[in-house]
Amino acid sequence: GGDGSAAEVTVSAFPGDVGGVPANVNRWRTQIGLDPVPGAEIDQMVSSLDVMGGQAKLVDMTGKKGAQATRVIGIIVPRGGQTWFYKLMGDAAVAEREKTAFIKFVQSVRYPNA
Repeated sequence: GGDGSAAEVTVSAFPGDVGGVPANVNRWRTQIGLDPVPGAEIDQMVSSLDVMGGQAKLVDMTGKKGAQATRVIGIIVPRGGQTWFYKLMGDAAVAEREKTAFIKFVQSVRYPNA
């Protein structure tokens, strides 16, 4: 961010659905100081995203980590018996600035054996 603010991207893949969308969104919520919510509320927070070979789930949330506004933009991609998780997390302003590039990155990924 230039002023000490930052955000980081993590990518991970696991076999199966690893608890599904609600469990993973609630885990991300707790990472940014938000309380977990019921699955029906999560369904309203999640949108579809076109990715190579299908659809992904996109969630965008802002909470507070200490005194700093912290944002998570998470994308969940089920592919070939695995679930891929892409997460951009950090300073809210940095995440906003990088959101388009992050989404384009996820949309460019090619999956082996999918």
